Amino acid sequence: MTLAVGIVGCGAVARHHVPALRAARGTRLAAAFDVDDSAAAATGAPVAGSLAELIESVDLVAVCTPPDRHADVAVTALEAGRGVLVEKPLATTPADADRIVAAADGLLAATGFQLRCHRKLPARAREISGIWGGPYASSGELVGPLLDRAVHHVDLWRMLLSDEVRTASAVETADGIRLEAVMRSGARPRVDLPADGAARNELVVDGRRIDLYGMDGMLDRLRHPRELGRGGPYQAAFVAQWEAIAAGSPPATVEDGRRALEIVLGA
Repeated sequence: MTLAVGIVGCGAVARHHVPALRAARGTRLAAAFDVDDSAAAATGAPVAGSLAELIESVDLVAVCTPPDRHADVAVTALEAGRGVLVEKPLATTPADADRIVAAADGLLAATGFQLRCHRKLPARAREISGIWGGPYASSGELVGPLLDRAVHHVDLWRMLLSDEVRTASAVETADGIRLEAVMRSGARPRVDLPADGAARNELVVDGRRIDLYGMDGMLDRLRHPRELGRGGPYQAAFVAQWEAIAAGSPPATVEDGRRALEIVLGA
């Protein structure tokens, strides 16, 4: 069975999901809806005239709206019996995140933490640090680099360390923000979020540097030719995420999204 997916909100992040849905096994981009009809049409999918029309025509809704609208769209879809993939951050408030989690009971519901599917990551780790930098286009005052970028790394801390965050704090640095945490085990992961400089998204896992954006030399290119000219391993993680969702096993649940939001907001 092929999962029919509709995208709601056809801005920047949808540009990752559209090619991923076309490349993934078991998914079909069935509809798109945006307040800007031209943005929806640019996806190449049939354009729905309303959110209700889109929900009626799909199995699952990819919620790619501005984050303050995530809860309203997701809950509407879930209450209609549809599955959801809610882009990160899951919401902008714990109350909205709780609404999504409650509505998702018994349904296929994922948070858009595609980095869990990144092929370069190990299954487990003991130590993690990271950096995510480059030009940043914020969504007004609602979402800054902590909610937009750091939530991804927080989720990876929980997954790779098989541990839970005990405390977290955000501190200003010379060029941006650092989020650092103490896990229950005593591990101390961190991520730096510089405001300027070249675009980069990297981890150091147990002393090994991992470039989440790029490919690692000629041998890596030869091993993964399908990634060439298609966004490299970063974009491939979106494809892998959709294949997992289509198989009924979302890599990150809405509960995972709720917990990452809680950690970042409490820092």
